[in-house]
Parts: sequence; C-alpha cells; structure tokens
Amino acid sequence: MNKFYIDENKGRKYYAYEYLNDQIKYVSLKDKDILTLLSSISKDKIKEIHDQGKSMEITFNNGITLIIDNLKIFFPHHDFFDHYFESLLNKLNTALEKSNWKDYQEKLPKNHIPAVSRKKKSKLPTKTMITASLLSLSIAISCLASTLEKQKVGDLKVEQEISYSVPKVSMPELPIEEENISAKDNDNVVQVELAFNDETANGKLEQTIQNCAPYLDEWIERYGLPQDLTYALVCQESGTFDLTINSLGSVGPMQLQVDQYHNENAIEKITVPVYENGKLTGEYDEFYVADARHLDDPRLEGKNYLVMQNLEDNFQIGCAVLRRCIDRYKNIFIAVDAYNKGLYCLSNCCTEEQLEHYKNDFTDFSWLNMITNAKGTNYGDPNYIWNVLRYLDTGTRGEADIQYYYGDELINVDLTNTNVYNNEFKR
Repeated sequence: MNKFYIDENKGRKYYAYEYLNDQIKYVSLKDKDILTLLSSISKDKIKEIHDQGKSMEITFNNGITLIIDNLKIFFPHHDFFDHYFESLLNKLNTALEKSNWKDYQEKLPKNHIPAVSRKKKSKLPTKTMITASLLSLSIAISCLASTLEKQKVGDLKVEQEISYSVPKVSMPELPIEEENISAKDNDNVVQVELAFNDETANGKLEQTIQNCAPYLDEWIERYGLPQDLTYALVCQESGTFDLTINSLGSVGPMQLQVDQYHNENAIEKITVPVYENGKLTGEYDEFYVADARHLDDPRLEGKNYLVMQNLEDNFQIGCAVLRRCIDRYKNIFIAVDAYNKGLYCLSNCCTEEQLEHYKNDFTDFSWLNMITNAKGTNYGDPNYIWNVLRYLDTGTRGEADIQYYYGDELINVDLTNTNVYNNEFKR
C-alpha cells in the first residue's frame, strides 16, 4: 500500500488508502509506519504533482503517493515531525520551480476557482480546518517556507535507525459496516457516521453566516453552543430577517412559535447558564418571552422580558432554547430535534432509564421511532435532524467537528457524512 493521506485536525493525522467496492476507506497509520513514511519521502525526489481539484497529489520516485488537502500540515507544530515537513516543503518549492506550472495555469478556465473551506472562525477553542486545491497551495508554499525557516527543529535522533526503503504498511482487517451509524470513544471524542444530503453549495450557509454573525455569535459563545451546527439550524429554520408571524405561527430567523411562549395561560420564563471562554461563570440569564402584540399584558409588568419580534431578542431567545435542549439531553442530535418538537417531547415518550441511555449513546437513533410511535408522523418534522445537517459544512471529505458544552464538559462530535466521504474519493 503506497498511497497515503495526510490531514490536520487537532494535530496531524495519517491514513493509508484501502479500496473496498470502489470506495476509499482510510486506515490510521501506527507511529512506526508514520516515521517510516516520513523518512522515506524526505529522502526521495518528487516525480509528479497533480491538481485533483480539491486536493494535491504528490508522487515520489519510490512509488509513494501523498494526498494533501489541508495547508495546516505544513505549519510548525514544534514536534519531531516538523523536520520532515520542512524537507517536504523544500521539495515542493523545487519541484514547482522546475515544472511547467505557468503553462498549466494558463490552460485553466478563466473562472477556475480553487476549492477552499467555507468554515468561519470559531469562537470555541477549536482549530480551523483550511483546505485548498493545488493552486492555492502553491501560492502559500513560499510564505510557509519562510515561516518554517525561522522555526527549524533539530534532526530526529531516531532517524538514523529508520529504513528509507518504501514502507510496507501492515493493513488491519476492516469490519464491513452494514449500517450508516458507528461510533467509538477515543480521547473523549465521539465519532459518528451518518448519511445525509449536502446542500452547502447553494450559498445559503455563507449568506446566513454573513447576515447573522453580528447578532448570533455573541449568544453562541455566551451559551456555549456548537457554532457551525447553530448556523445550520438557522439555515433550516429561516436564514432571513423576516419578523412577521408566518402562517404556522413562527417568527424571525430562529422561527419561534409565538403562541407557545406567550399565551393566555402563561408567559414562558427561560433560565440559561452563562459561559465565558468555555467555562461556566455561575451566572444565569433569566427572562420572559413576550409577543410584541401583547406588551400591555399586566403579567409582564416589572419583569425582564425579550420580544420575539425584535431581531436581537429573537436570536438570543433561539440560542437560549437550544442551550436548554442541550442541558436536558446532552446528546446534540436529540437536542436539535427537541428544538423542533419541544423540550419535553422525548422525555414524555421514554423511561428515565431509556433517556439516560440515549444521552450517552450518540449513535442510537431509535428514539426517533419512539417519538413517531407516540406522537404520529405528523408531529413536528420527522426529518428535522437530516434537514439541519444538510446545511452543515463538512468540507471536501465530508467531516465536521461539532463542539459544545454540557455543563463544564466540552463534548466533541467528529461527524462524517458518508454520502460525501465515500463519493468524493471514488476513483
């Protein structure tokens, strides 16, 4: 196996390719295999460089092929692998200078745009994934080279013990997956595989981020929410600033059900914990939710309230409701569904023992059947989760890192959209 993929997500990750039924599977390399691989490519010359549209494919004279779609692998990590990436960077500079790169660029269509990640800057403590095609990568190489020149790392002593021949990677047997959903607990990271449509190419996500960030980011941070997924939820709900009550009784970008929060029987009071830099402050935001048509309601007198038909208030209320759903269910998928079907919907459909199971097993979606059996197929949107996820930017490899807080615990969900992951890398 001489074809490898290198990625950067909370540290460099190394994979070997495995072809099963014309679909690529990625097998994580062991430390020994990684060292052998890096040592080998640092000693051999580059034979070919190909632009794959969404990635850079580098072939060496020894037969090894590297696929790179993330510029961050070249940034110094101040670990012993930096030496090898400095060597690889120098090789790329030399290879690009000697190639007919300018001729190649001139043959590209005038409207050719390198594929780049649409991810925005996250306020949660996460590293932003930056993917780029060969065009954007070639532009950045010279800048990165000067950065690495200033931050050289000493040669690795173990390098003398490494064989520089083509690595023979031992490939583990891969289980055949019969279901779309799988997970494992690895360093407190939940890994989930789901199949859902990708509708990020229509531009709605980018437009929603551009329009809503000035109002939404403050509450995402204050209430410890998953940033990307919150934007995806807003895309599904509305994505517009229309503050008129629609035919379904909903209003604003977060589509709040007006009569649910302010009616003749009660006015909803929301209490939500406040976060700062990812930590609970011990403080709470407390407010009532009011309908602008009934601000003369005597029950509001002397109370702190937010108005659903006010744009800024609408965002804060929506984020507070999502935080309340997370606090109740912990499982982000249940929480998102509860935003649509109601805070107590699942609680009323299962036992406490079952609920505890679902809180900690993010891959068991049988609770959806419980809701359908108890409430019927017309209750809420039975496909709400998948409709939200379709707006989540999972990048060129179909992967997204969902981070949010449950109390003081930072939960990481590594979500893979198998529709993209499998299809994008067919050969």
